[in-house]
Amino acid sequence: MMRIEEAIARAKRQGKKVFKKDIAARLWPDSTPAGQQVNMTALCNGSTARIYINWVGIICEMTGCTADFLFGLSND
Repeated sequence: MMRIEEAIARAKRQGKKVFKKDIAARLWPDSTPAGQQVNMTALCNGSTARIYINWVGIICEMTGCTADFLFGLSND
């Protein structure tokens, strides 16, 4: 499971405003806001069937974290 909520909280502590809805809009630009919310919820709770590498890049860019942090391989 990806540590998206932790990455967002960490970004906020560093003074960066990041919202799940904004991440979802970048990950699924062709979906409706309701669809983006459903997809983001599934991604956050670990029920997404697959994770694309470009999603990792977008999340890391927006939250300022590393892929290692996002996947729980480090705390940095």
